Amino acid sequence: MSEEAGTGEPHDLEEIVLIVDVTPRCPSCSRPTVLLARYPHSWGNNRGGTVSGFREAVLCRFCDRDGPAAAPLIALFEEDGSFPADQLDVFGPLAEVWVENRRNTAVDEGLLNEQARLWRGGEF
Repeated sequence: MSEEAGTGEPHDLEEIVLIVDVTPRCPSCSRPTVLLARYPHSWGNNRGGTVSGFREAVLCRFCDRDGPAAAPLIALFEEDGSFPADQLDVFGPLAEVWVENRRNTAVDEGLLNEQARLWRGGEF
């Protein structure tokens, strides 16, 4: 799936890869996931340069079920985690909304720093 031009965002026309057949386990709950999205991502380094790469996000039927961008997409998947081929026309727009939501989700640096502090101190 590729995005179409028109939003003026810097990631227009970048390829987004969606995988439904073999996905990793959820990093939060270790359960199977139903979708993996891989999309371009870049960030600024300490020298002011741009580092380009990609990010991956998984869709977990348990952890993401209450997310407003994820819930409609999760509802498309069968109880066994399979995806019905006759829902492809609905899948595309819902997947695009979910990927954009994930793309715009930032790390809570305060929480990350606190977890790192606890881990270094042997408390985590």
